[in-house]
Amino acid sequence: MADNHFELFGLPVGYQVDERELARRHRELMSACHPDRFAQGSAQERRLAVQKSAALNEALKVLRDPIARARYLLELAGVSTEEETDTVMDPAFLVQQMEWREALEAGHEDPAQMASLTQEWAALMAAKEQELAGQLAAGAAGHAQARRLVRELQFLRRFGDELDEARLEI
Repeated sequence: MADNHFELFGLPVGYQVDERELARRHRELMSACHPDRFAQGSAQERRLAVQKSAALNEALKVLRDPIARARYLLELAGVSTEEETDTVMDPAFLVQQMEWREALEAGHEDPAQMASLTQEWAALMAAKEQELAGQLAAGAAGHAQARRLVRELQFLRRFGDELDEARLEI
């Protein structure tokens, strides 16, 4: 097995991932080690096939998700995002989150307000992801900022989920 998820798929270690190549490599590798191919094999072969398939699926899940991929890259560099225990965040960011939630509650039945809020959210999400890519590319010098951005993107993703739910109610 490979040392990391990127190596497992033969991809360069970095935030930018070619999604098509990732999917192609996943299909190729899964076809070679899928447990069904080893149904008549020994118990050890079946167990290894299940382990390899599970590792491939977990690696695919992490590498497809920009936030999970960034968290994983930080982890590879020995940096923990400490999302569960570190609750210190930029006050301006938190105020914005509260304002958005208030706007969501107040305007969840107004399609124009929802569209505006969604557009604002999407623009900030894209900007934060672009900033994250730059901080990760900077290596150790960017790790502290990348760590902060991963945590902020996690908040933004949760708000995006709330937006999706509210749009379904309209």
